[in-house]
Amino acid sequence: MVRNEDNGLDGRGRCDMDLLGLQRRKWLKKGKDEPWVVEIKSFEGDELKVSDILARIDTVELYTDGKAMASIGDLCFLDSMVYILDASKAVSAFNLRTGRLCKQIRTVGRGHNEYIMPNTIASGGGRVHLMDFSGRCILSYDADLNLLHRTPVDFMMHDIIPVDDGFLLSNSSPGDREELIVHTDTSGKVLGKFLSADLSQAIWPVGKPFICNPKGDVFLKAPFSNGIYVWRDTVPVLAYRADYGSLTPEQGREAEDFLSAGKVGTFHDFLTSDRWLGIFEYADEVYCHMENLSDGQSHLQGKLVRDVPGFYPQWQYGEALVGAVYGDDYGSEAKLQETRLGAVLFFYYLK
Repeated sequence: MVRNEDNGLDGRGRCDMDLLGLQRRKWLKKGKDEPWVVEIKSFEGDELKVSDILARIDTVELYTDGKAMASIGDLCFLDSMVYILDASKAVSAFNLRTGRLCKQIRTVGRGHNEYIMPNTIASGGGRVHLMDFSGRCILSYDADLNLLHRTPVDFMMHDIIPVDDGFLLSNSSPGDREELIVHTDTSGKVLGKFLSADLSQAIWPVGKPFICNPKGDVFLKAPFSNGIYVWRDTVPVLAYRADYGSLTPEQGREAEDFLSAGKVGTFHDFLTSDRWLGIFEYADEVYCHMENLSDGQSHLQGKLVRDVPGFYPQWQYGEALVGAVYGDDYGSEAKLQETRLGAVLFFYYLK
């Protein structure tokens, strides 16, 4: 990785619990098996700069060596590699240390070793897993993108995350009697179904429902829900919840109802070893809150002011949140090299 030392981040904005913070919100630390609830009393009057929550930014430039790469649909990491699924249905493997393209595949078709419409890519257990939405299967590859296994699935999937005994899958269009989260083994056999659709919206919004922290803990989140579940002993258990008071969305309402009712809609949550960063939308503005999970003694919240380059994180790599900027949007020098500079990854580290 290349570290950008001169990024304007000087440690300002670290917010300890003070009298104002006590008036504005309170922590409710419950028993061992109870969720940790943070009450956010007011956030509309606050403003939060991205530089207030970041310690540093690293960048990695990805060079395609003249091969085409369309807009990024999804990506995942495995050791020192990043695997990018783009809009052309190609999967490209890049070395994070050098930024160089190692391999690219595009096996579109209806054969056993092919995919029709891949929409998500994930890693786990030393493998890279590609979810084929239309083909209703999971294709598992080794680190060199050699196909190892094909797992059939009998429903359309929105997202995937590997767990110890198989996969957690999100049902992209559950019916009234279906479930949002499905647990399968590596052969596709269903082991359990969770989070009934009548508890939340029936169609997944933008955003990934699965979260994995650097310790390898797996978390999941229902759409338009402020609760985060931890995957524990083959069942999801509510671990964290953000309470926005009267702006908290009611269960069972559709997405358009949330917007018309002026409720908070969350679309990205990230968990590091000791931080919880939640990004949400209210009244056509983007807000965020950051909690200290180790001691609960710091809290930041407010309307998000993007005062650092390209802060639109969608993924996570260890402790870092990750966003992508395309080569032709990276600067005049990059535009001259756009045939070989495909994208730039930004790694954002929280304070």
